[in-house]
Amino acid sequence: MAKINLPCLRGRIGDWTYFSTIMKIKDIVENNRIITVAESELYTENINRILQREINKKRISQISKYLLENDEHFFSSIIVGIHRGNPEWSDVSISSLFSINEEVLDEESLSFIENKFGILTLSGEEEIFALDGQHRLKGLRSAFQKNNNIGEEEVSLVYVIHDDNYIEKTRRLFTVLNKYAEKPKEAELIILEEDDLAAINSRRLITEHEHLSKLHCLSDTRTGNIQANDYSSLTTLVTVNRINKILYNKRRDFYTLRPSNEVIEEYYQLSKSFWDFLFQSFPELVRFVDGERDIYLNGDLFDRNPDTGGSLLLRPVGQYFMAKTFKHFKDSNNLNHLIENIRNIDFNLSGNTLNYIFWNNGRMMPKELRLKERLFLFLLGDLNIVGYDIQDHIRRIYDNFNEEYDNHIESIAEIV
Repeated sequence: MAKINLPCLRGRIGDWTYFSTIMKIKDIVENNRIITVAESELYTENINRILQREINKKRISQISKYLLENDEHFFSSIIVGIHRGNPEWSDVSISSLFSINEEVLDEESLSFIENKFGILTLSGEEEIFALDGQHRLKGLRSAFQKNNNIGEEEVSLVYVIHDDNYIEKTRRLFTVLNKYAEKPKEAELIILEEDDLAAINSRRLITEHEHLSKLHCLSDTRTGNIQANDYSSLTTLVTVNRINKILYNKRRDFYTLRPSNEVIEEYYQLSKSFWDFLFQSFPELVRFVDGERDIYLNGDLFDRNPDTGGSLLLRPVGQYFMAKTFKHFKDSNNLNHLIENIRNIDFNLSGNTLNYIFWNNGRMMPKELRLKERLFLFLLGDLNIVGYDIQDHIRRIYDNFNEEYDNHIESIAEIV
């Protein structure tokens, strides 16, 4: 990419040095000199897939149309980060005799102006990505493709220098710039947060964990639910994050300040221990993530489908309740009992255990969360709540569907 010299101002705010400049639209979009965060190296491939999904094509089309059809079009500054390459700053010197309207600048004014404006030279080897203004950037690309004449127009940009050694600092800036402008979806906040321990470890899990890091393990949805037509993804980023918060069991204010690296590592190992337990207890999950489909668990086809529902383990809500169960047995120092007996539970949504409680007539049942949580403790022989008769609650659910309950749901194991 060709070298380019940009007139600009240099300033500082907080820990950031920034450069305010202008560029011709053609210099921004040709050869993709400036790219989106999802096209950059700022995040892993899994996370960039989710970020890319957040780009609103309709909004891009609206921006392109506005640029091409409205003669009074105007843009606020696009904020971009520079990664790699060797951008250079050259001062434009001001003489102490510099005057405005024949009035020589005083010493204080000269001191402030000194080193504040000059030329930013980009070699063409840089990676430059939009921290704020990704839709505007794509709108510029679209408009330029339709009418090259717009390429001579000039757009304001603010450059900040990204340092690979402090990548979380750039992510945090991305958070600040995007978090409050338009309320992000839950997945976006998890991707952007640099202070929330659960979010930090969620990103690490889908980056480093042996199975969660596999490309097709994670749905690219921005919510906690897997899309109805997605039969291959195992879980979602939002689910991984919610499970972290179950495991950590902390107050909301705990997630507002970034903890030490030692604390982050401690809780990461806790998160990892749950997913290790799940994958080790059910190697069928590993095979599913690896793309196999002719899999059976306890005689039932191990899948997720709209007719019978398939296995609860392949749905985020099932993973959520497994985390609740894991947390209970870990806190009671009885994980061995869980590990030894978990495979004996019938996780088939249309089976005799979960039907009506989790699934009925082609759809998931969203209510009765407390009963669902206690059901697994009961099945594993560890439910002893005074005044709580789980059979009565199950019978009530059956009554709602005009079905007779014959007390067929029983504990599969007793705590010794």
